[in-house]
Amino acid sequence: MQQNQQRGIALVLSLLMLVAITLLAVSAMRGTTLQEKMASNLNDREVAKQVAEATLRQVSTLLPPAAGSAWFNAPIPVPVQGTADRWNNPLVWANAGTVAVVVNGVSYSGEFLVENMGFWTSRQDPTCKPKENPLCERQTYRITVRNQPVNGRAAVVVQVVWRI
Repeated sequence: MQQNQQRGIALVLSLLMLVAITLLAVSAMRGTTLQEKMASNLNDREVAKQVAEATLRQVSTLLPPAAGSAWFNAPIPVPVQGTADRWNNPLVWANAGTVAVVVNGVSYSGEFLVENMGFWTSRQDPTCKPKENPLCERQTYRITVRNQPVNGRAAVVVQVVWRI
């Protein structure tokens, strides 16, 4: 008689425990997937930064520009004060120079723009007067480099002012 009066409470409790454990496992998997995506994005960003820096190092060896170099034949002249930055214009990048750089054994392509900023007076020596000493002014370039992002990956733009 006792067995006929059981109502299956053990089955119900075990099913509830199974649902709770399944929810915990699914939540843990989602968290792990999110962390994996974040780590991948961080890695992509770091590689993009290394590509931009390697491009900058390679381009800096090309200064001063030699006659016949690809970007010397169509130099970007001194910008007019108050105008928008040219490096922010996608049309300017269509004519940018490119160099191949290797980061961690993988070959990437870096783009660069070199703008002639004219002659600047040294800020390190405020007593220097260009009229008295022509060596006070030096040829200055603004170098803007970026990596070419692939498949929507991270892109990095690095810009420096380079004096010769």
